[in-house]
Amino acid sequence: MAEIIRIAICGAGNRTLPKKPETSNWFGWMDLIHRHPAFELVGVQDVADEALARAVERGYITREKAFKSPETMLDAIQPEALLVTTPAEFHATNLLLGVERNLHLMVEKPFVANIAEGEEIVKKIETAGKVSLVVQNWRYKDVGRRIRDFIASGALGPVGHIIFRYVRNRENPNYPAYIFEEDFPLLYAMGIHHFDLFRYILGDEVVSIAGQSFKPPWSMYRSATGHNLFMETKNGVAISYTGTISSQNGALPQESLVIEGANGTLINNTDWMEPPLLFYEKGKKEPIDLTYDVRDRSVRAQYDAADIYLLENFRAAIQEGMPSTCPAADSLKSLKLLEAACQTCQTGKKIQINE
Repeated sequence: MAEIIRIAICGAGNRTLPKKPETSNWFGWMDLIHRHPAFELVGVQDVADEALARAVERGYITREKAFKSPETMLDAIQPEALLVTTPAEFHATNLLLGVERNLHLMVEKPFVANIAEGEEIVKKIETAGKVSLVVQNWRYKDVGRRIRDFIASGALGPVGHIIFRYVRNRENPNYPAYIFEEDFPLLYAMGIHHFDLFRYILGDEVVSIAGQSFKPPWSMYRSATGHNLFMETKNGVAISYTGTISSQNGALPQESLVIEGANGTLINNTDWMEPPLLFYEKGKKEPIDLTYDVRDRSVRAQYDAADIYLLENFRAAIQEGMPSTCPAADSLKSLKLLEAACQTCQTGKKIQINE
């Protein structure tokens, strides 16, 4: 039997430990790690006493395994792996602490806050020969995997264009104050998922992007909350992306994804990319549900399925030498696309993206 992987967590926020698990969209990383036979949670760090207290009260850790300082935690418990789920601006600092201690690294999206940080960390991870995995879970929900497989099979034919629309009301005064001060909150919170999904399902890279930003007068955010973007890939696929987190929408699904190929159209209209994924063959009006066999289509089930898939891949990469499904070097390409989106919105100029 393989040895248990001793893992620590930096950040005990909502993705790690939901305040109200009964109503959350996911169980959270602490629970998934706690239930996985290959992992032992040996330490949790957070700057908030309340978050650490919840972890102790729910039995995920004991008080002596709760830390305010990441350095103190890592030096005291000496884990083999580190999961970073802090706000993005602190990802690089915590990842570097992990690299310096020769740890395997798993981190929530976005990988880091800027490309320069990312390139430095990727080089250090590769030099150390350690496993890295970025949580880009839109890839690994059932719909994301089925889209990639269907396109790769050739059944859709050559892809011509993708049309994506995102309309969400994220103007929530109960959110932490720092969220409203972030630059380009739609892009860093959700666009990173969407852009990464495009790269993943197409097996292709975006080479240019152009667009603009907007923000309605009722928005509580400091930065722009909406974007109209047009992208082109190496293989000539056109991607039209429109989104906002300041929508007043209460009727339409948040996400609308349309992928058109020579043989027909793939459609997914849901809130968080749950099934169904429908294929309309060219010339036909009745769709085929490519996710007909997915029994639990709930938001939580789909989030958890993706998170469990990623956690198991992290284990297999560490213990069996399997390739990471989304290593830091690959995620850096999605981050470059994200930064190019920010740049075109700031300058109004078309941005060419090179490797």
